[in-house]
Amino acid sequence: MKKTALLAAAAAMMMASPAAAQGYLGAEYGGTNIDFFGTDTDGDRWEGEGAFGWNSGSFGGQIGGSFGNIEFDTDDADYFNLNGHLYWDGGAWKVGVVAAQTEVDDGNGEDTTYGLEAMFDTSPNSNIFAAYTMGESEFLIDWDVWNFDAGVNFYASPNMRVGGFVGTGNIDGGGGDADSFSFGVNGEFQPWSAPVSITLGWNSFEVEDLDLESNAFTVGARWNFGGGTLQDRNNATPFSAPTGLASRLYGIW
Repeated sequence: MKKTALLAAAAAMMMASPAAAQGYLGAEYGGTNIDFFGTDTDGDRWEGEGAFGWNSGSFGGQIGGSFGNIEFDTDDADYFNLNGHLYWDGGAWKVGVVAAQTEVDDGNGEDTTYGLEAMFDTSPNSNIFAAYTMGESEFLIDWDVWNFDAGVNFYASPNMRVGGFVGTGNIDGGGGDADSFSFGVNGEFQPWSAPVSITLGWNSFEVEDLDLESNAFTVGARWNFGGGTLQDRNNATPFSAPTGLASRLYGIW
């Protein structure tokens, strides 16, 4: 309850003082398919999300979060995510630290994640990014998890972005461990003069030794505050929250 209240307070702060920072508030629908030991399960996911970022000289910060519900044929669960980032802004590059918490109700999963992240401009309209994260995850049993993800963003125009990432990792628990692989593509565009953008994404996660695979697609809309283009907003909120085992499995990216 305390973490849910903190997320609500952060969202209220974003709505109350949009001039103080750049960011977004959004809503998203997602469809998730989980294949576990040959059994396919489909789920529908609805989510509210938000993030805002600020900087003072070369020092910057970002707070984000989401809350929602994922419904399968026989069960559904509420979830929330809260993440914070602090980074040093060198102009053409940013390097920082991250901490994130995700909880899926009814004992369906939990992630505690922390790590390092960086972003480097490769041209005026593109950048590359990377994150190394570790932590603890709960799905059926407790796991120690690490992931390394790297990707690229390209701006076809200041209000149109496409990107993708690949990742590798390891989960360790129950007397054994297994390697994991992640892959995703995503995009966002703002075709109107109003500060409203559309998001699209597809993410895949696989743990081959456990015969476990998840594929998720998302579509959403965001209200962007603080002025400027999508590229300006993304420069103020440069990082996406890294996720652990439960988050990647349910498609909560």
